[in-house]
Amino acid sequence: MPKTFLNLIEAVQQGSMSVGDFSSSVEHEWNFGDERATLAEPEKAAIKRMFDVVVYYSPYPDERARIPSYRDENDVLQAAQQCRQSLEAHVR
Repeated sequence: MPKTFLNLIEAVQQGSMSVGDFSSSVEHEWNFGDERATLAEPEKAAIKRMFDVVVYYSPYPDERARIPSYRDENDVLQAAQQCRQSLEAHVR
């Protein structure tokens, strides 16, 4: 069970972590954390989909307007929710 990722998702959804900090934390955990090696393939796939969104997070609207692949806060929150749902469905 990806406890670190679920804890990060919970923190951003509850508002105790900013979207920027969440995105940085997810990126760091995915690239350098130990938990990734313990994940089942469906868990890895769900987190990778979220990772692919958060790495393009930009808090700057003008930057997002110039670079269409950049994502906003709503995109990140939606990706986090979808990841959480996938992970919780995998546990059942």
